[in-house]
Amino acid sequence: MIIYPAILTDNLETAQKQLELANKLKVSGVQLDVIDGFYADNLTLTPADCIQLDFGKLSVDFHLMVDEPMDYLHELIEFKQQIPARAVIGQVEKMTYQKDFVQEAKRYGFLAGLSLDLFTPFEQIETEIFEELDILQIMGVRAGFQNQAFNPQALDLVRQAVRFKASAGHNLAVIVDGGVKLDNISQIKQAGADAVVVGSQLWQSEDIKSTFQALVKA
Repeated sequence: MIIYPAILTDNLETAQKQLELANKLKVSGVQLDVIDGFYADNLTLTPADCIQLDFGKLSVDFHLMVDEPMDYLHELIEFKQQIPARAVIGQVEKMTYQKDFVQEAKRYGFLAGLSLDLFTPFEQIETEIFEELDILQIMGVRAGFQNQAFNPQALDLVRQAVRFKASAGHNLAVIVDGGVKLDNISQIKQAGADAVVVGSQLWQSEDIKSTFQALVKA
């Protein structure tokens, strides 16, 4: 299972430090959270801020927890040449047009993802766009903040997504984000997730490398 370190901050210095730590872990990429202060009562760096960061050899997936993800997708497109963006993942709850978001992301060469908040039903995803979707992300917490406890209810959504993926024969990456810890990552893996996004478990660890290795082995 793939592990993506999560970067959720409004501080460039903190983001750069975490990127340097992630590079030392030899992961392929990180997930960078973008929150606008409206979707959730939190505020982070935006794609425009990220042109000041040195990503090293890392790719970055942008997780857009914002009122209208398409607006931030356009901002990312504007700075596409300066940021090693692999994917863009938008929360569906405040997204006006899912199909337009997915198609616009793919048009500019990004992997296209949609994310379901903890209590958002699987049916919120518009079925006609599944064939074009590259990533389906399931939140294990309420979107917007780190340091929250994982809610096991998210495992039901993961299993539902995995069953749909199998029945449709679609190469869809199912990712779990939020509250992922050493004591629950094996359950998430057993539920069928392809990847997890890990934030506070890494950044608050006294030995990040050892913690990362333990997560990989779990």
